[in-house]
Amino acid sequence: METTLKPATTWRVPEPTGIPVRTNTGSEGQQTLRVASREVPTKQAMPKGTREYRIPNLARACQILRLFASTEDKLSSSAVARKLKMPRTTVLRILHTLAAERFLQRRGFDFTASTELRTGLRSLDENVVRMAAIPVLEDLSRITGESAHLALFSGPKAVVVETCEGSNVRPNGWTRAPVDLHCSSVGKVFLAFASTANLDALLATPLPPRTRQTLTTAEALKAECSRIAREGYAVDNEEQEEGMRSLAAPVWGSGGSLVAAVAVSGPAMTLSEPRLSDIAAQVVQAAKRLSASLSR
Repeated sequence: METTLKPATTWRVPEPTGIPVRTNTGSEGQQTLRVASREVPTKQAMPKGTREYRIPNLARACQILRLFASTEDKLSSSAVARKLKMPRTTVLRILHTLAAERFLQRRGFDFTASTELRTGLRSLDENVVRMAAIPVLEDLSRITGESAHLALFSGPKAVVVETCEGSNVRPNGWTRAPVDLHCSSVGKVFLAFASTANLDALLATPLPPRTRQTLTTAEALKAECSRIAREGYAVDNEEQEEGMRSLAAPVWGSGGSLVAAVAVSGPAMTLSEPRLSDIAAQVVQAAKRLSASLSR
């Protein structure tokens, strides 16, 4: 079943650091991906008391640690400064300090984080994101009448870590459930906006059909990811489960890193095609709100 969708309300977010931009380098007729340019969400002013006690270089060190937690790559001081838009000399001093205190490991001119540090920081960030997401999900569920979800990327799957059940849906056990990337709206968000390595790795394996609507070819999935990157939201049109639809949008953290996806799901009867554009706009706005709170 083909679905005609209107682009949701335009929302521009920062170029995600550590996430390669996809460019149209293929020959004519070949599907390639490109993430649209993004601007940093406007940060709300911090309370006066917070400004008085905030230590700028300590805050920068926290941003640097979050960046290393989000990647297994070795990064130079120049790369970190470019990604986080910080002065290189400041970054260099912080990196050497973190290495001396054994938070980072130095390899020549590059630095990296240990597996233990990445795991710990990701767990901490997950809790921060979940706590910030709860009121957003509650409002989204109330406005749409459908279930609202927060999902995180976990290897070859997306994991739904928070759910606020809507009035139109019975509890469906999505919370903490891993879902396939190629046929879920949250999974397709991670494929469309994260590293091309995620998409390439997925396309190197068979794409199992979950329903008659599931996209099972590389060409179809690449085309869908291109649309998602262009319009800012993903749709699961009964691709994961017969009779169920969902829409999702990306959530960006400090430094412009992709940290999560916000979604709405419901029966195809209530999440009907005439409602999809309006629901998409609500999902995008919810993701924007959560992104702004995480970027403060």
